[in-house]
Amino acid sequence: MAETAIVLAGGGARGAYEVGALSVLLPVLEARGERPTIVVGTSVGAFNAAYLAANAHRPLDEAMRDGIGWWSALRWRDVLAPLTSPRGVLRSLRYVGRLLWVKQPRIDALLHPDPLPRTLERIVAFDHLRANVDGGTVRAAAVTTTSALTSQTVVFHAGDGHPDYDPIRGIHYVPTPVEPDHVLASGAIPGLFPARHIASPAAARGWYFDGGTRLNAPIKPALQLGADRVLVIGLNSTARPAESPLASEERPDVFEGSAQILQALLIDPLEQDVRELAEENLPGHEGRKIPYIFITPRERHGIGELASRIWRERYSGLRGFVRDRDLNVFGRFTAAGNGAIHGELMSFLFFAPEFERALIEIGKADAQAWLAQTHDDGPWRLGPPPT
Repeated sequence: MAETAIVLAGGGARGAYEVGALSVLLPVLEARGERPTIVVGTSVGAFNAAYLAANAHRPLDEAMRDGIGWWSALRWRDVLAPLTSPRGVLRSLRYVGRLLWVKQPRIDALLHPDPLPRTLERIVAFDHLRANVDGGTVRAAAVTTTSALTSQTVVFHAGDGHPDYDPIRGIHYVPTPVEPDHVLASGAIPGLFPARHIASPAAARGWYFDGGTRLNAPIKPALQLGADRVLVIGLNSTARPAESPLASEERPDVFEGSAQILQALLIDPLEQDVRELAEENLPGHEGRKIPYIFITPRERHGIGELASRIWRERYSGLRGFVRDRDLNVFGRFTAAGNGAIHGELMSFLFFAPEFERALIEIGKADAQAWLAQTHDDGPWRLGPPPT
């Protein structure tokens, strides 16, 4: 029997998009007898993958309804420590002290996800995850991290499959029950969040960062864990810009420069991996064929424009400060109201219910658009992604 894997990319607050897309796609696959049994995720994709694995024993409609429910209610203070609390202000003063060469304790990160462990415990029942893996309902569950020591990818996985070290991509595979620390480490964005210590298993004990720094969409680990088909959901549009001048006379600011880094880090490798997968499926290539579903936002900078608009309407100005001080301050820092590119950066930490609900609907619409196209076998495609 062919094994279907879900591969979920990282992207912070954009993770609501994944749940929206899955709520459309998974009932279609279940009706075809292809309900996924392998889940692999990076960063926020690891959180969603853990949720799916922990709820694999439940009726699909109930599990997805609950997933949409908690994403729709997620707020900044469910994930991050307040920016405007006395403790947050003290942290900011320490950063300033560092800049002024005042001796200060070491700074581990710019932001602190202090509430996140409690939120993860609330949404993922890890005892159910272990039971689903042990009982075979989930064949494999995995999360990707990056070693703070070696900068190589480390995949912590439970269930079937014992892949060897991949020297070409620098991927280590560590069999272990998936625990909260593994998931939290997968989302420890370098610089923004502190590294996460993992104690078990002993052979991999140490400090880890977000897996997205090296492998944002873990397609290869899914195949190594036994997948014959992959459902891949990315959180950044792979749409190319419309024909335009080669360059602009308008000078970019630091946030637009950061967007270029995100493009190179998160978007280009994902698109290349899917295209390589499609090329391997072409006639004349040796090896097994891997049908795939590939869902990403269709509009270039569409999510950034959405984030910018919602911030301007709901969280800017005095009324926005009263509504949510943290989102108001963070949006001002990133100049979120200045358009789509600034909104792109804001969107990764824009934990606002209005934004999450809109992303869920976009995910649903993009999944429906994929299903409306003609592929090789129902929703499954072998050739290059449609333009």
